[in-house]
Amino acid sequence: MNKTTLAITLVVVSASALAEDATAPVGNAELGFSNTTGNSEVTTVKGKVEYKHWLSKFENRYLLEALYVEDDQQVSKERYYAEAQSNYRFGEHAYLFGFASNDIDKFSGYHYVATAAAGVGRRLYQGNKIHLDGEIGPGYSYKRVDPVQAPGEPNESSIIARANLDFWWAFSDNAEFRQKLASDVSLSGNATITKAESSVTASLVGSLAMKFAFSVKHTTKPVDAKESLDTETSMTLLYKF
Repeated sequence: MNKTTLAITLVVVSASALAEDATAPVGNAELGFSNTTGNSEVTTVKGKVEYKHWLSKFENRYLLEALYVEDDQQVSKERYYAEAQSNYRFGEHAYLFGFASNDIDKFSGYHYVATAAAGVGRRLYQGNKIHLDGEIGPGYSYKRVDPVQAPGEPNESSIIARANLDFWWAFSDNAEFRQKLASDVSLSGNATITKAESSVTASLVGSLAMKFAFSVKHTTKPVDAKESLDTETSMTLLYKF
């Protein structure tokens, strides 16, 4: 066997081994829309896509989210959010993670909030159709202030401690509850941002489901006298793939 044939054989064998370790990717996409006319005209569009795939000991997750609200032909809310996370499992219930996100909320006083963190995660509880995951680790956050909304305010650069909890419970054959809580605690005296989402997803037919969610975002030191607390209640159609 010559060197070229040996190299090709090794590549094919390696690819086959990786394919055996890989798990089929999964994901979901959700969409919500409402339009009110008459004495008030309000249009709301919400979209979200989440995708996961596994390769050997790595689990990779990607999330894209958008929200647009127009009230009497004036945009009252516009937000775009993206995050990516990779987990490396080194035990049955333990893993290392790397996380990055970018949050563009045009009515928050910031142009964007970019965050990166790394640390350790663990499955804190595993039961029958129920589990709880926890993560903690150091990171960095950069908040670019919008000079139009907050003139004279400086940009914020912070060392953070990131903590995350994710609880999932399939309380029936056709419905599940999920509670997510994440906090980027500033260790540099700047704003700490905490987000939480409670949701119930109920299957309709096949891969189609209905999702009801309540989200909260709290900022300890908002710029330009903005409100500290933002809430959102939504109902969306969800398609699992």
